[in-house]
Amino acid sequence: MRPRSVGRRLALQYLFMADMNRYENIETPGEFFRTQRSAVLDNARDAAAHDGGFVFDRDDPHQDEAEAFALALIREAEKNQNAIDAAIEKAARNWSVSRMGVIERNVLRIVAVEARLGDAPAGVILDEAVELAKRFGDRESGAFVNGVADRLASGNISGEAAPGRVET
Repeated sequence: MRPRSVGRRLALQYLFMADMNRYENIETPGEFFRTQRSAVLDNARDAAAHDGGFVFDRDDPHQDEAEAFALALIREAEKNQNAIDAAIEKAARNWSVSRMGVIERNVLRIVAVEARLGDAPAGVILDEAVELAKRFGDRESGAFVNGVADRLASGNISGEAAPGRVET
């Protein structure tokens, strides 16, 4: 798996955990990454462990790069959550962020952050978002994220500028 893909997946898993715990008494991203690495090492003999939600391969030379990218996504999502959530609600049309599933809203937060950073093509951002939603969400998550993420990544929200480009 490519480092940025791993980073997106790590960021989603961390944001999911933080969201489910209402950002109270949660481990830091660094602690979370170490927990993920330990879980893989503890389960290395179990072939299913690598496909059971764990991100790291125990011999992956790109783990540091993936963690750095995940940390950038997490920090940006947390720092600008109100502006990002407002952009998601505009893109979602008739959906409040609070009504969305935890997976869907956090995938969309990652999309908004990446649109803000502007260092990945919109098509890549969209494809990765849909894959994350399909992998971790329910059977309709991919389609929902596809529509909203397309508007977020392309900046096509009621004729406004790209959502992530709005300063907070």
